[in-house]
Amino acid sequence: MDAEVQKRLAALESYLESLAPTNLSWNQHVVTHDPQEKPKHAGTFTGRLHQEYSPTKRAEVLRSDEVDESSFPRAPTGAASGAPVRIMWSLEYGRYLVASRSITAGEVVFRETPLVVAPKPDAGPTCLVCLRALQGAWVECEGCGAPLCSSCADDCGHGGEECELLVGLGLKQDPRNIKLIRKLNALLTPLRTMMLMQDSPDVRSVVAALQSNVEKRRRLPIGRYVEEHVVESLQRRLGLGVSSVVVHHLCGVFDTNAFVVSLGKDRMGRALFPLGAIMNHSCVPNTQHWYKEGVLTVRAVTDIPEGAPITNTYTPTLWGTHARAAHLAASKLFTCRCERCLDPIELGSHISSVSCRSCQDGLLVPPSDPRRGWECHACGASASGDSVEAMVRAAGAAVSRISPQDAAAISSTLGHFSRVLGRTHYITVELKYALIHALMTPSLKGVSDADLCRVVDLSKELLRLAAIIDPGLSRFRGVVLLELGRASAESLERRTPQSSPTADPDGVSTAPAADTVPGNNGVPGSEAVVVDDDDDDKGRNTSLHHSTTPTPFIEAQDLLSLVQECENILQYDRRLPDVLALKQQLQTLL
Repeated sequence: MDAEVQKRLAALESYLESLAPTNLSWNQHVVTHDPQEKPKHAGTFTGRLHQEYSPTKRAEVLRSDEVDESSFPRAPTGAASGAPVRIMWSLEYGRYLVASRSITAGEVVFRETPLVVAPKPDAGPTCLVCLRALQGAWVECEGCGAPLCSSCADDCGHGGEECELLVGLGLKQDPRNIKLIRKLNALLTPLRTMMLMQDSPDVRSVVAALQSNVEKRRRLPIGRYVEEHVVESLQRRLGLGVSSVVVHHLCGVFDTNAFVVSLGKDRMGRALFPLGAIMNHSCVPNTQHWYKEGVLTVRAVTDIPEGAPITNTYTPTLWGTHARAAHLAASKLFTCRCERCLDPIELGSHISSVSCRSCQDGLLVPPSDPRRGWECHACGASASGDSVEAMVRAAGAAVSRISPQDAAAISSTLGHFSRVLGRTHYITVELKYALIHALMTPSLKGVSDADLCRVVDLSKELLRLAAIIDPGLSRFRGVVLLELGRASAESLERRTPQSSPTADPDGVSTAPAADTVPGNNGVPGSEAVVVDDDDDDKGRNTSLHHSTTPTPFIEAQDLLSLVQECENILQYDRRLPDVLALKQQLQTLL
């Protein structure tokens, strides 16, 4: 390990140590922190950021105006005292986090406040203070002409120095110029970071320690964009004597490491969390994160043994391998070699496999060598990779044109692609997920019994998939459990307590299935789910549900257990009030 690597590791270790007051549970092996309790960390640099710029107080999380050089304590080499993680380095991964002790599923691994938050670089008009997306009319900053929402116009939070610098961009003379606004969004992250680094050498050391992929990026279109638009704007328009090298590094740091954060309805941006940034990527991650009240909470979704890397995912887990790889190559400039990516059938999920047209039940499996054709695992028939990829791209384009609220269109498209791509393909899976949300969006009183049954069927199917590609206490599982619970609770309310088991004309019992069946991932009745999506093209319009087997109901007590698990998963999620309302509804049914 050379001296430069040691210097960067020391900066990150000092930063890790500074987070101890934010993470009161680090000295406790049993987490007792109340998720609603605000962190008590006023004495640290990150604490002052949270106090002074938390969305709960001023809606903006920009930067600290008063950062002293002693803000980061000098940490000893190794793990911070009590922290469940430590920073490691290797030639293959660079800096990354590993568990310094065994971490239990559900345990908060760390909490962190952002160093810098700014609009996404490709966003349209966005309030510089609260990151609210602006449409139609908006207020212009009196000093620089930058866009502000009406709520933030009187209490401009983007700072006197920042405002003075942005005058040179020209928005004061042309405030509705969308090209200038997009240029503003692109340069705000390096500008705010440079202002923060100027105030604090410790922050400068931490930012310098983060990966930026500068050399690779300079050879790509993104490198030319940064040079022509961001560097030019900072140097010539704003008059800053900053070097091109520094600007490229800062843009690379954000593009490589930043998290997309939501500060509420229509408020979206990206933020830099140095500790969160050095988590390794995995397509089956062992943590997930939530951003709430200005704090990033990273929590274990599965048990993590001591010494194992702490992993996060940079791509949606519902995407197939080719789609994930393309996204990682374009945005993060690396190729994932995790177990799921190396397995053509993706841990048995077949989420990238497509239907074979030569046999009835076979699936064409993607080859490990992209130069080879796709081969059916049942009959051995093959198809060229180009033809399969063209079909998938066409399907993706068709899906993108569907309104997420149009349940009928989603259902029809689902039936078509279930045949063309197969029931397990990730586009089909995304349509199933979208259909659940479309059916459950309106008032449940207006949803037919048959459509409630279909939501139950699809939810159980997706839960089985979640156990493979997004296991443990994952957000995907939590959201699906919520919709399963809402549909099942509504069905229970519609049944009278005196109703007895009945039979349909064919003699099939529709009595409630109260017992959880082993092997079904804890979902009562999931073994009986049979959904015939092919019927979607047969002209039925009385209901969107076309199940060939009656869906067994889940009894209130079993359902309450699932909802309690859902509450545990989504305790930091914006959907938590819906979970608590559902829990209360079920308790009245017991």
